[in-house]
Amino acid sequence: MKKMVQGVLGYGVGSIFVLMIMFAVFLALLLRFTSMDYQTLNQIALISGISILAFGGMLAAYKSEEKGWLSGGMTGLIFVMAMVLFQVIFENQWVSLPQLSYFGGLVLAAWLGGMIGVNLPRRTVKR
Repeated sequence: MKKMVQGVLGYGVGSIFVLMIMFAVFLALLLRFTSMDYQTLNQIALISGISILAFGGMLAAYKSEEKGWLSGGMTGLIFVMAMVLFQVIFENQWVSLPQLSYFGGLVLAAWLGGMIGVNLPRRTVKR
């Protein structure tokens, strides 16, 4: 159980936050220095968000080495709950219906990533 919590919180959610911040900076630079329209950036953000959550779920399940669906699902739920909490606190606005479908897609991506990550081959060290 300790390995799963460490995999989910340490590797899964941690890597998602780091990658999301890095990609937000990248998108801000694209918006500032190119003539790309808002709709294109929105599509790029959607695809990257789903990919990053799938990677985070995969990494969490790989590090926990068991129950990939649970590791990935917990990773996605913790991240989505943090996003909802930030929105409620800082924007003083509750979640809309389109956002709920987006958040559901993010949790689903992390869940599927966890299923893939637990089945990745492990490197063994010969002594």
